[in-house]
Amino acid sequence: MERACLRQYEIHFLGMQSSFSAWILLEKECKDRFGMDDKSAEFQDMLRGYDNEIYKVDRELWELAREAVEMGLVDTFKANAPTEIIPALGQSSMGKLWKREFDRFLEKRGFRASNPFDMIAPTWLEAPEYPLKRVKDYIESGEAEGEEYILDTRRKELSVKREEAVAKMLERVAPAEKASFKALINLAQQAAAFNEEHDLYCEMTMQAVLRWGYLEIGKWLADQGCIDRPDDIFMMNTNEIESSIMVPSKADMRWITRKRRAEWEGWTQRLATEGEFRPPLYTDRADLMEAVGKDMLPSFDPIAIKIVVGDMPTVTAEEIGADIVGICGCPGIAEGIARVVTDCKDLDQLKAGEILICPGTNPEWTIAYGVAAAVIGDRGGTLSHTAIIGREYGIPTIVNTFVACEMIKSGQRIRVDGAKGAVYILDK
Repeated sequence: MERACLRQYEIHFLGMQSSFSAWILLEKECKDRFGMDDKSAEFQDMLRGYDNEIYKVDRELWELAREAVEMGLVDTFKANAPTEIIPALGQSSMGKLWKREFDRFLEKRGFRASNPFDMIAPTWLEAPEYPLKRVKDYIESGEAEGEEYILDTRRKELSVKREEAVAKMLERVAPAEKASFKALINLAQQAAAFNEEHDLYCEMTMQAVLRWGYLEIGKWLADQGCIDRPDDIFMMNTNEIESSIMVPSKADMRWITRKRRAEWEGWTQRLATEGEFRPPLYTDRADLMEAVGKDMLPSFDPIAIKIVVGDMPTVTAEEIGADIVGICGCPGIAEGIARVVTDCKDLDQLKAGEILICPGTNPEWTIAYGVAAAVIGDRGGTLSHTAIIGREYGIPTIVNTFVACEMIKSGQRIRVDGAKGAVYILDK
């Protein structure tokens, strides 16, 4: 299983480095030739409007929500928490019929980690309330009553804009360079889709498979008194697991798994009550901006620059008269009530037309983009999930503000200028 995990990440980073490097190289060519970076609308229009497997799963959930509406099950979903929906469905013939459709969905899509970065989190098969929450959200937001899935509608528009943007760009390129420049554009166009799709196949599906394997070992260890419960195996490292498997009845690891679980639960509680914890920055530079500019950006590492760290704003908030400044994930202007959400489990607090303020997003947050008027993220680059989904939905998106979750309070009225990366707090 350890080898499988390592192989997964080899594939993971091979695809990311290839497509992201093409994105960075295309941006460099556009900067050098036309003074255009990847925050500009012309650049972004060339590279969006593609379907991928993550969106297909979301579409299938939307279709299930639409079926629930047509079957007269709206009240069942609205009146019950996600964990109570399945028992409630069993009370009616239509509910049972819909449940059979949902079970077929789980057979195909259920091997998916509910948290792509933590193997201790259950899969959709183990905890169907996660996909049921998505169905419930589609129903409550009104999206399930639409004739077409919202991303399908947006994609048709974006595909036309994309072809126009590519044609316009190629008109600016010398005839002898058109073929190579078009090939570079084609490869860069894979970056956003790969960044979304690899999440499904690597972090989500592979994590789910590995979780299943480790839990089977955990059951054996728990039966032999090595650990208290099967999922305590996630409180052990691989060396400890290997050394315990041989004679688990003689390898009492409870002293260490209990200690680590208590610590893990403490960090989980801290995240829920205090938000994201950021350890001190270890650098001999004057500040984060200087460290990124002098140490990170010259590396030309596409994953660090476009996802993990992200580009730094080129102006200060004071210089443009804003309260907060970040970088453009998707251009556009929006004004509305702010809603600060630090955990995707709390997305039901977001109301239609509000502006979502968050640390950053992953595929579990996608439902919010059909509801929010704009999205502002504390962290992320132009190839982060926050920015990619913002572009596909076509809503103003700003990333790498660093302080939005801290400075903005839910209920405040704010204005967002995506192109400038500017956030204005209107009622301080």
